Amino acid sequence: MEAMLYPEVFRSFRGATDRELARFGGDGFHVEAVVGGARRVAAGYDARTKQKKITLDGSVPGRMADAIGVVQGVILSPTDVVLVAGGPRERRRFLDVLLAITVPGYIDALTRYRRALVQRMRAAGPAMGAFEAVLADAGARIVAERCRWAEAWRDEWAAHCTAIGETGEPRLEYLPRTPGGADALAGAFAASRERDRALGRSAVGPHRDEVRLSLGGRPLRAFGSAGQQRTAAMALRLVEAQTLEAAGGPALLCLDDAFAELDADRSRKLGELIARRISAGSQIVAAMPKAGDIPDVIASLPRWTIESGRVGESRI
Repeated sequence: MEAMLYPEVFRSFRGATDRELARFGGDGFHVEAVVGGARRVAAGYDARTKQKKITLDGSVPGRMADAIGVVQGVILSPTDVVLVAGGPRERRRFLDVLLAITVPGYIDALTRYRRALVQRMRAAGPAMGAFEAVLADAGARIVAERCRWAEAWRDEWAAHCTAIGETGEPRLEYLPRTPGGADALAGAFAASRERDRALGRSAVGPHRDEVRLSLGGRPLRAFGSAGQQRTAAMALRLVEAQTLEAAGGPALLCLDDAFAELDADRSRKLGELIARRISAGSQIVAAMPKAGDIPDVIASLPRWTIESGRVGESRI
């Protein structure tokens, strides 16, 4: 699964470094994916030089961003609970990666914003203001696209939570720290300039915003049970798959022991939602520690065994 999803954004979905992805004792790795029988994307990493090379249809793209999102995949895993139980940074990262893949120009705005943010904090006193116009312009685009996504998919996320078994009212909201467009952001940066200089960090801007997930009016991060947080995270991943599908066709859906620690009722309901993704054309790949853990919804898929890093012959 790591190899299949790496060519999507050219980094580990677990947050591992490239060096940690190489086989023990190996000099690096090479992964290649063919999408739709036409597009070919590949990535290689040399552990000795610590260099990474990416090719798209056999050529090195002018920018890595041009190859991002050719492979489109989503992983459902018990570790996804960090999307709900973790801090705002986890949810911003989730949304930024998704929008970078599905919204033209978003990754450029995000890159400009992050670069200007670093430069502003390196500047001294009044010189900080020289970077605030770029921050305001790029930041306004980021906030607008995040808000647009939340508006478009909040009802679908809530419906998934309910379908998996939650009885309270699920709610997804994007909460910008500075509402408004570029002018509002420019004013906020200017007003916060001296405080930011003293703190050594920028206290305003979209890098401080929150995607709040709540159930029955209470934040799931603080008050959700383990089961409720897990449900909310699975719903986010399913909406991620739908967002990718709406932007460019069915996504690869990877189930990394996704049914672990779920009771029978939640497992059944999650299976029904996954069956819908299969009907929509999603390709499914599931990893299970033992055959007895395979749910009925994917029991008919071809099976392989993996031992010591080697894939065995397929069997039904």
